[in-house]
Amino acid sequence: MLRIAVLYILVSFSGAVHAQTNLQKVFAQKMDLPESRDIGTQVLRMSESFLGTPYVAGTLEGNPTEKLVCKFDGLDCTTLVESVIALTVAKSENATFDAYKNELTKLRYRDGIIDGYPSRLHYILDWLYENEKRGRLEDITEKVGGVPFTKKINFMTNHANLYAALAESEVWEKVKGQESEINTRKHSYIPKAGIQKAEPMLHDGDIVAFTSSVEGLDVNHMGIISKIGSRAYLIHASLGGKKVIMTSVPLAEYVASVPKHTGMIVARLNDI
Repeated sequence: MLRIAVLYILVSFSGAVHAQTNLQKVFAQKMDLPESRDIGTQVLRMSESFLGTPYVAGTLEGNPTEKLVCKFDGLDCTTLVESVIALTVAKSENATFDAYKNELTKLRYRDGIIDGYPSRLHYILDWLYENEKRGRLEDITEKVGGVPFTKKINFMTNHANLYAALAESEVWEKVKGQESEINTRKHSYIPKAGIQKAEPMLHDGDIVAFTSSVEGLDVNHMGIISKIGSRAYLIHASLGGKKVIMTSVPLAEYVASVPKHTGMIVARLNDI
């Protein structure tokens, strides 16, 4: 039995090392992409490099303790956007794997500190607020036609059965407090009917998140803009397409085709 246990540990260790080596190999390939002085173009190129990558739901869930998850071989909509931004920042500032992980941590966790499940920025409204506060992003929704977005956010604590970590009362209370804080802030969105008018004002590499008709939920989905003429298209990790794709129709038509999308929020990466 001891020999079997030792063999299992060695195989597990070997697998972890192999996965880490593959991750760093892909990272190096991303760092070799053509450079651009325009940060939006760099974001777009980085997002295009993920086209065809399999969609994997809940890529950050299921760990017994909260830890930084780095994946390039399977992404959901949020981890695609976070990976693209962190890679772009690393390429522009410090093209090392440690720099990438550092930026990913700052993007994903409050104050860049991993301290249990509540330290992760679960709501995109909170994610945008915290990353704008530290100067990485600018929420430009109001500048491109946004109007007030007034909605009470409480989906997670009202559906705690969907989140295993919320079974602990202390975690539930912390997330409840975060929801209350989100609800004290002012937010903007572009209603579905106004998206086509906003498209000419969008840039390559803009980050868009789609507001939700689901009670208590801020957004359903997010992705990255690619411009073709005056029209905007979406690069996103698609559940329906089962991989990272670019929409075949412009943004306004895509949003119109999804009943639970009520509009969108737009953010832009600041110059590095």
